[in-house]
Amino acid sequence: MKDLLKYFPTNTYHLEEKSILKIGDQEYETNISYNLFVENEQEKEDFEVSIERTNFKVNEKKIDTKFLSIANHYMEALFPLHCVVENFRLKIVNLTEIQRRIKKKDDQLEAKYGGDGLINIQNQFKKATDTVEKLSEFVKQLPFMKILNFGMQKFEKKQDYFIKWNILAIGNSEWKGAMIYSKNNNTLNFEPKINNAQEMMDEIIRNVHKNEYQVDFEEENIGLFADFKLNIDYTGETGRMKKADTEICIEVENKFFYEQKITLSNK
Repeated sequence: MKDLLKYFPTNTYHLEEKSILKIGDQEYETNISYNLFVENEQEKEDFEVSIERTNFKVNEKKIDTKFLSIANHYMEALFPLHCVVENFRLKIVNLTEIQRRIKKKDDQLEAKYGGDGLINIQNQFKKATDTVEKLSEFVKQLPFMKILNFGMQKFEKKQDYFIKWNILAIGNSEWKGAMIYSKNNNTLNFEPKINNAQEMMDEIIRNVHKNEYQVDFEEENIGLFADFKLNIDYTGETGRMKKADTEICIEVENKFFYEQKITLSNK
């Protein structure tokens, strides 16, 4: 892409993701953090941007459980990601290579761990990534990929930006809205409206009944609250982000609550 150095300069970012899920009286909280090294590789023939992930932590600690360690090994097999920029979006071009890395990781983990825990994680990961198309979609739905794409909206300023965002235990929410860039403040704001509120409500009810949570959905006219906010501060004339704050909330009063807050900061 023309002006790739302007759109996607080399940089290191630190990300923190905090998620809270409440269903009835059950509550789950997750805090993860990691670094991303995003390198402009426009001199390469087959890709333009590479992405590496390092220093992954859960609750500010290195992973110290078998379950999380296995899951993280599979995630590590995704990197490095090699991408080109098309229409202000990152397109992954080394999917076949990633699939080979996942297969190699399979063999290594089977030799080291084995057992039902490994099999369950293997099956989940394979279900999501066993074809090139599924693998591409899986990576595109990772929050950091979405935020990196958001950063390029400084230049496109799309008025009907559409995005899917995974809601833990429920599925993909869908949003559409205008990207608002302020040249004076060098900031980008995005506050889209949800497109599939009824589908989200149906999935919440289905999840409650499937898992037999003690939640009552008998009353009529139950409202669903959905909110999405993105704010990006840039460092200068390029797409390098100083800070990006993303907040997503889906709530059915006293029955279901999901909140995810992601902060990307320039290291």
